[in-house]
Amino acid sequence: MQAKDIVMKKIWIGFGIALLVILLVKVFTGESGDKTALITRTSKDGRDKTFHKDAAAQEPSLARANLDVLEGNYANKADSIVAFALQRYGVEYNYGGATEEGFDCSGFTTYVYKKFGVDIPHGSSLQAKEGVSVPLKQARKGDLLIFTGTNVEDRTPGHVGIVMTGPEKKIQFVHSSSNGGVKVSEVMGTLYEKRFLDVRRLF
Repeated sequence: MQAKDIVMKKIWIGFGIALLVILLVKVFTGESGDKTALITRTSKDGRDKTFHKDAAAQEPSLARANLDVLEGNYANKADSIVAFALQRYGVEYNYGGATEEGFDCSGFTTYVYKKFGVDIPHGSSLQAKEGVSVPLKQARKGDLLIFTGTNVEDRTPGHVGIVMTGPEKKIQFVHSSSNGGVKVSEVMGTLYEKRFLDVRRLF
C-alpha cells in the first residue's frame, strides 16, 4: 500500500471516529431527535388513537420521567389533583380497574379524587350526577369532564377525565384511555369536542 493510500485511510478512519463521538454525545445528552417521542401527549382525533409513538404503554416509568412532574405540596387542591393524576401517566388501562395495577376511565378519576377527600362512585354515568354542572367555557383545573362513549350519537355518559387547563388553553385533560392507558388529550378541535356532555365541579 502506498504512503498516500495509508494517509487517506487514516483520514477516513479519523472522520468516522469523530462522527461516532458526535452521535454518542447527542444520545447521552438528550439532544437527539424528537424529545417527545416517548410521550403520547394528546389524541387529535378524539378516538383515543395515539398522537405520538405510544411507548408510554410499554414503559410507564419512562413516560412519567419525561413529564417532569415533581411530588410535593402544591398551591391548592386542584394543582395537587392534577399533579397526582399526571404521576400515574402511562399506567395501563384495565376495564373495571381502580388501582395502580390499571384503571378504566372512571376508576382512574375515582382513585385520584379519593386521595384528596373527594369521594365519587365508580362509573361514568354515576359520576355525571356528582357535583354541580358548569359550562365548558368556565371549566377549570380539577373539574370532571363527562363525554359520550365512542358512539357520538349515543348521548349518554361513557367516558370521563380531569381538567388540566382552562378554555384559554383549549382545555387539556388527563384520563385513562382504552388505547394507551393514562394519557393527556385535548377537547377543542378533536372528536372529544363532539363527545362532550358536561363539566362537573366537585369541590
